[in-house]
Amino acid sequence: MPFASLSPAQVRGTSFPRRRGGKGYDPAQVNAFLLKVADALAGRTRMHPDEVRRVVFTELPGGYDQRLVDDFLTRMEWQLREGSVPPTGMRGGADVLAVKLPRASNGYDRGEVDAFVARAAASLDGRGRMTSSEVRHTRFSTTSGLRRGYQTRAVDALLDELEQEFRSRGR
Repeated sequence: MPFASLSPAQVRGTSFPRRRGGKGYDPAQVNAFLLKVADALAGRTRMHPDEVRRVVFTELPGGYDQRLVDDFLTRMEWQLREGSVPPTGMRGGADVLAVKLPRASNGYDRGEVDAFVARAAASLDGRGRMTSSEVRHTRFSTTSGLRRGYQTRAVDALLDELEQEFRSRGR
């Protein structure tokens, strides 16, 4: 049963409707598990597809619709079993450089992020050897107060996408 592969960012951003007037899966448990699945799809951790098949969630009033969660988990099990890593929309360095990162009072150091993004763009254009592992292990200093940085969530999403793109290219 082939499915279209989802990116780690798409898995992290998935939510489900809640059951009204009945019990459903505990949203906190489902969301935490989806973060683990997304990390496995990004290559950060290992997860056997059978872990997805065997997961059990507590049911509570107003929880997530069980059928929709189960259908989604079937899709994730298939993707983990197939080892599918879909390419992103980043075809070259210009796509990375075009990303506008929002600023925040508490965020990642803009100079460090800008330098990293420039290196990633060069690598996507064939002028560097950046790997998905290098992206995964990248860390930035944080800023606070008057020295505004880039919003951490936006930078982390960009790193997820870059890591996925390099993995899809076999790097």
